[in-house]
Amino acid sequence: MGETALELKFQNFRLIINFGFPAVLMILFLHPDSGLMKEMLLVSLIHELGHGLAMCLTGSGIREIRFYAAGIQMKTNLCLLGTGQVLLIYLSGPLLNLFCAALFRAVSPVTAVLHVSMGCFNLLPFRILDGGAALESLLELNPQLLQIRKIFCLMLSVSGIFLLYWYQICNPALYLMLVYLAFSEFSVDKSGSLW
Repeated sequence: MGETALELKFQNFRLIINFGFPAVLMILFLHPDSGLMKEMLLVSLIHELGHGLAMCLTGSGIREIRFYAAGIQMKTNLCLLGTGQVLLIYLSGPLLNLFCAALFRAVSPVTAVLHVSMGCFNLLPFRILDGGAALESLLELNPQLLQIRKIFCLMLSVSGIFLLYWYQICNPALYLMLVYLAFSEFSVDKSGSLW
């Protein structure tokens, strides 16, 4: 049984809101430090805005926006785009975060750190993150290099888990994130879509 979702369609565009998204938002905003949570949500929205602007600039347009428990995803059709345009779309979110970090550095150091964290995290080489998707688009004709990237990501996840354990960091969310990133390396999406 799939997750409950509200789906709206407008010609070639779909907006999907899974039940998990508002549920997670409610839990986050019940947290005593909800101000930081709201700021993190804004940083995430700015990140996605970067992708959306790049999709519009390349002429591919936004085909789908999905709000789900783990965040927000945008889709476009990559089939007719050149490698440079695809890279622009993948990297625009992290680059906008890093640009905003420079802007907010003097005004709000906490906001600047959140933008740097979001931008750098999304540049990691895991296939479900922007950095990994950009690498895959560059290496798609070289299966050996793609396999090396996959092995490197798995080693990165295992190393991260080991370091968390070694330094006695008992944050289950960090362990789960590293496990999720490792397992994501085995998922396959051959639809020609950008997530």
